[in-house]
Amino acid sequence: MAAVGTTACGTGAGAGDPGFEDCATDPVACNSGDRADGGEVVWGIDGSWTGWNPNLSAEYTVYTLQVTAPYWPWVGQFDQEGEFVLNDGVFAREPVLVNESPMQVEYTLNPDATWGDGTGIGLDDFVYNWYARSGSEALCQGCTPAAATAAAVTSIEEGATADKIIVTYGDGYSSSEWKYEPVLSNPSHIAEDEGFDWEHDPAAMAAAETHFSTTVPTWSTGPFKVDDAETGDFAIYTPNPEWAGDTEVTLDELTVKSFDSVDSIITELRQGTVDGASPSGISAENVATLATADEIAFDIAPGPGWGHIDLNTKNEFLQDPALRTAVFQAIDLEELISRTYANIQSDAARKLNHLFRNDSAQFKDLLSASGQGAGDMELARTTLETAGYTWDGDGRLHTPGGDQVAFNYRFADGSDDRQTMADLIAFNLGDIGIDLELKPFPVADLGPTISESDFDMVNYGWTSAPVFVSRASQYWASDSASNYGQNEDPELDAMLTALAAEVDPDQAVEQANAIVARVIEDAYVLPTVDTPVAIMVAEDLVNVRDNWASQQRALYNVAEWGIRDR
Repeated sequence: MAAVGTTACGTGAGAGDPGFEDCATDPVACNSGDRADGGEVVWGIDGSWTGWNPNLSAEYTVYTLQVTAPYWPWVGQFDQEGEFVLNDGVFAREPVLVNESPMQVEYTLNPDATWGDGTGIGLDDFVYNWYARSGSEALCQGCTPAAATAAAVTSIEEGATADKIIVTYGDGYSSSEWKYEPVLSNPSHIAEDEGFDWEHDPAAMAAAETHFSTTVPTWSTGPFKVDDAETGDFAIYTPNPEWAGDTEVTLDELTVKSFDSVDSIITELRQGTVDGASPSGISAENVATLATADEIAFDIAPGPGWGHIDLNTKNEFLQDPALRTAVFQAIDLEELISRTYANIQSDAARKLNHLFRNDSAQFKDLLSASGQGAGDMELARTTLETAGYTWDGDGRLHTPGGDQVAFNYRFADGSDDRQTMADLIAFNLGDIGIDLELKPFPVADLGPTISESDFDMVNYGWTSAPVFVSRASQYWASDSASNYGQNEDPELDAMLTALAAEVDPDQAVEQANAIVARVIEDAYVLPTVDTPVAIMVAEDLVNVRDNWASQQRALYNVAEWGIRDR
């Protein structure tokens, strides 16, 4: 996959110093340099997190993924050019497909890898993750995994030696993305030490997952471990002395701190109390402020997230696909983008495929023909009239049964752009007679709001990596805990099952685009844009750069961060 280019960048007074100028042509290595020994860094995030366990649907947010990045046992990361890079702090080599039927994948552990407390990573830890992410009541009773990525696993055993683990999947199961499956998460030995009989009692397994959610981690497989933290507020990290990766850590301390807005982060950056941030969103006013701040280097480009508007198919009105279709046809995304995203990234464009970027080789424009997002009031009214809807003398829309159509629209507050989008959407829907209640929620409540489907209509974003098979099932499978719009479509489920079993990458792309077409037909998810984002840092930070292909953004390579050696 090709890296996307920057659309705006700047450096402060030291314009001759290395920085983000080369990110468009060398995104993997821009802002590189030698590091001095020592130093403390404070990193700001523009939101909060409610727990420490991204296995769980309610905690699988950009903020949880970033705050857990310094210690989480990832198999690897995608770099800015879409290349997979192994986590050598945990694994000695990339996973290997050792058998196709049944599918078996071999993992080789770094023999020095531990949980940061002297306990080595081993078989039980793979089994624990299997149970946690299985989606099976028989293994984890009442668990709500963000994605049941381990649902097809049938056994996990040691290989020829203790450092090799073999994951076996069920007969008939296959996947073109087997290498990227998350196979580790929380440490099994700590669950046992806390008294949870997770391996034999599904209720205890669920309780262990809750424990890891509510408890500040004392363990780490990464370059840093938590020294002190307050959930949702801050986490202070110090180097993990048991880090087994090849990259030497030079920082003495890293603090990840929550802020309620990007404005607050920029203010702290200018005052020198924060050293950097890669927020999930950026406004035109933020960019203007950064451009006048000589002490801050910054870069703007399309990020890993894609914005979308979801409808709750269990709402009394929105359970009707005809109404959902008309709602989306009435929304004018071009106007919405011109009033918000285009002020940040001048060439920001409508996202016309749910899974593939507009500039991707796999991309097909599957939205334009549907009229969804076109702001076509005549088309929307025709869709409604055909379905038996009517309007009263005041122009208010009524169902075929005579009920006035009204529902709410939820969005995270604290952003002028999100408020502008809400106002524009309310105006659009007002044109077809729908009374829309604007109902914002605090940014920190994003996870609970969507996981509880506490909305009729909601605007938020997904973060992703350059994979699509597992993402499609996570987003839209009827039984997925992340299917927040609660759509149930047996035909779509069958298509998702077939995609998951496809081993040929080209065929998988064709199937994925067919799935997108079906999601459009169901009319409950409307993409807006690949969201422009920014990275902003104090000029003395080195080896810090943004990464659209990682869910952790700039924190993807935190072991390499340092203070520039001048």
